[in-house]
Amino acid sequence: MNWIFPYIALMIWVVDAQEINVVVSAKGEVEVLQWNEQKKVIQVPVSMRNAEVIWAIRNLLKTKPPNTSLNIIERLEVFDKYWPIKVFVNKKPAYMEDGIIHCYIRERRMSSTEEIKIKDELLRLFVLRQVGQWEETLELLIPHITFRRNKNKPYIVQRRKESICFDKKLYDLSLGTIAYCLFNAVADYVGLKDGFRKELINQHFPTWKTLEKNISYAYATYDNH
Repeated sequence: MNWIFPYIALMIWVVDAQEINVVVSAKGEVEVLQWNEQKKVIQVPVSMRNAEVIWAIRNLLKTKPPNTSLNIIERLEVFDKYWPIKVFVNKKPAYMEDGIIHCYIRERRMSSTEEIKIKDELLRLFVLRQVGQWEETLELLIPHITFRRNKNKPYIVQRRKESICFDKKLYDLSLGTIAYCLFNAVADYVGLKDGFRKELINQHFPTWKTLEKNISYAYATYDNH
């Protein structure tokens, strides 16, 4: 598989007697693309100053990042499938783009604590984006979105608190199933009329019957009827 990045320039720098390929990109972060004895390649933002680039390179030379091509070092199981990982040089929240999870890992291997943290970050980002889209579509505002472990229900609507609380482990479901959960949570919160609700479900979730089964299997007391 060929990985395509939005490169706009490539330079060869020599820092502390080490030859480094520096890719200047429109992307906003420093990332290691390759780092081994044969070749060292990093990607830096176009706005980064030379002194900052040198500092980043020296830091990498000191910390010896993983020996890997494109820095995809392992896979992460989340949202009911395995995804390749691309590791940040600097610490920042995880996100998903073009089927790849971009995240920060302290060591070469991901710890169980880091795995949970990354899953939490990915779920939170997905939930906030999806709920935000429904807020815009339905012209409403849900002031508070919270997360806690709930083995029995994927979400709890708390109208008095102006809040929806989602199960922290929704990330075990597929993205499609989670998206369906999020719609139902918003629909329950606003009290969407049955006719309009069914119309939106048929339009956006044509496989809703299968999605209902997935949720019912994961949550014993789930009932959306």
